[in-house]
Amino acid sequence: MSETTIQKIPLDLLLPSPYNARRFRTEARIQEIAQSLATHQQREALRVYPGEGEAQGKYLMVSGVTRYLAAKTLGWTTLDAIVDPALNPHDPLTLVSLSRIYNDTAQETDMDRAALVADLEAQGYGKHEIMRAMGFNTPNKLYKLRAFKELPRAIFDIAAQHPKKVSAEFADILKKAVSQLGENKAVLLAEELIAKNLSKSKLIKRLWAECRKMANQPTRSTKERSAVINRGDVKVGDLRITRRPGSDDKKVKLEVSLPADAARSLYAELEILCQRVQEEW
Repeated sequence: MSETTIQKIPLDLLLPSPYNARRFRTEARIQEIAQSLATHQQREALRVYPGEGEAQGKYLMVSGVTRYLAAKTLGWTTLDAIVDPALNPHDPLTLVSLSRIYNDTAQETDMDRAALVADLEAQGYGKHEIMRAMGFNTPNKLYKLRAFKELPRAIFDIAAQHPKKVSAEFADILKKAVSQLGENKAVLLAEELIAKNLSKSKLIKRLWAECRKMANQPTRSTKERSAVINRGDVKVGDLRITRRPGSDDKKVKLEVSLPADAARSLYAELEILCQRVQEEW
């Protein structure tokens, strides 16, 4: 069959290929494609190859899985597909490479890449073979992607719902959070990452702040004494003495409103006090 021949294939005969470059699809994205199908019908055929073994009689999709899921929500029974002669079910590396080319309607995420790399590594393919299939110029990206494998299930599930947000760099920070804070607090940090759309630098700062809390190192000055300053029955100011975090140094803050004559007198006394402090230091 030529590559340009399009068939109508029943949805119940379609299965995602294990080497499809897209692994994580949000419900919002599926509904977006469903709306497009309902409005414009199917404009692009799926790319599939015949299944073998347990998938005998089925067709495995290397592109178009999101369209397939969207069509199911619409109650469609068939989709147009090309049984692509370039797709060799016994050549996973080529399937990955071609799937990455065919799936060009949305950019693949680091979570997609991590899942593909893990599957290829499990099949015994070496670093350089995987790099060629994935289009990586250096092995650094491979190493970063491994952070996803080390995330607890609860954090991984959060990332899977927001694959565009949680890159390999974010996954690495969350992995460190698990080791330094424990899983429960790391999960809360992952939820905060999504809810507040934290940048990488802000996520790192939040991790450091939580680490300081666990080490009983306050991030803010500790109030040691405060007093209200009255003149007769009227409040005219406040005095606050605080201790800086991680230090025995103290900060004295005096704020007071006085008539001009009283203010001049107090200022003279404060000048003498400041001079004594400088001499003692």
